[in-house]
Amino acid sequence: MDPTGDYRFLSAPDFLNADIGDLRKTPRWRPGMPNSVSPGWRSSLATVMRTWVDEAPDDVLVAGDTVNGHWGRDDSKTGLFGPVNNDAQRRDAIRRAARPYYRQWVERFSSRGLPVHVAVGDHELGDNPWNGKPTADFKRRSLDLFKREFARYALRPNRYTMRPPGPAHNTAYAKYLHDNLLLVTVDVFKRTGTNVIPELDSQQLAWLNRLLGRAKSKVDWIVVQGHTPVAQPVRKDSTSGLTYRGGTSSAFWQTMARHGVDVYLNGEVHDITVLRRNGITQISHGGRLADQSGRGVGNQSFLVADLEGDQMTMRMRRFRPRTTSGARKLWQTIVPQRPVYSTTIAPDPACVGTLALSDDNRLLQSSGLLRPR
Repeated sequence: MDPTGDYRFLSAPDFLNADIGDLRKTPRWRPGMPNSVSPGWRSSLATVMRTWVDEAPDDVLVAGDTVNGHWGRDDSKTGLFGPVNNDAQRRDAIRRAARPYYRQWVERFSSRGLPVHVAVGDHELGDNPWNGKPTADFKRRSLDLFKREFARYALRPNRYTMRPPGPAHNTAYAKYLHDNLLLVTVDVFKRTGTNVIPELDSQQLAWLNRLLGRAKSKVDWIVVQGHTPVAQPVRKDSTSGLTYRGGTSSAFWQTMARHGVDVYLNGEVHDITVLRRNGITQISHGGRLADQSGRGVGNQSFLVADLEGDQMTMRMRRFRPRTTSGARKLWQTIVPQRPVYSTTIAPDPACVGTLALSDDNRLLQSSGLLRPR
């Protein structure tokens, strides 16, 4: 990165939203056991990563759902991550699954020289819901463990120093990615006595208020990433559709508006929508490379943003699977939500929209799916 020149980041939420990794070197794997990768997936991931390397971003942002994360279960009774007969065993299984899946996910970026900055999503926390059934209640009780394992493998290698106190200390952070741009990554998942809700805890919110109050005198551009959309309505595709509690009336959104946040990036909904509210441009995007509903059709989009003088220009590109393996599924710890066993991704993803903002928050240009609704 040239600290005095132009700057580019790439944003790809919900990549991969599946447990993709080679388990043959894990301690409990034996010949004949299933694996979580296939030749087709290796080829497709190589296509994606080659495309992103060719974009030459200074940083990559991923607003959550890097994995499937239904850990602590073993629907096929493989024993790959150990027994899961009680809560202690299930928590051990979470730890054993987190290590290979997160480490290989991070390695895809680090081996190519791409710095990656990740937010926690619902799938890093076992996936919603978190109440109503014994498996859901277990996930809620184990929320701290899920967050620690995510932070241990996906965040600690980056050694972020600006963090909030309290429950989100390990999972929320800020970093100046450029001399004129601050990235703030928030943890939008708060545990209550009976559930996990999309809302910042009070200590994280107070930290955000202090941080943003200082930042606007230092930089022209503030980008915040969090997993769930806040402003509504947004397009949705094969998603549970989590949304931030209170929407644009929430203290979180109003704090961002008061301090002049320019862009809020989110995933979760697996489709593309731009909304401009209270001076903030919210961009929902990302998605799965291969859908887990059985249709076999994915919708992975990614945003390329350039800082050029007093403007930020953006392009949205979208991958499409060219072929899939049909009914055969890739092994995951659960039977539902298994992705197709193999998928071929067409190269040269199409540009589906453009957008340009000024540093005084004017919309200069927009087209296609980046045209605000």
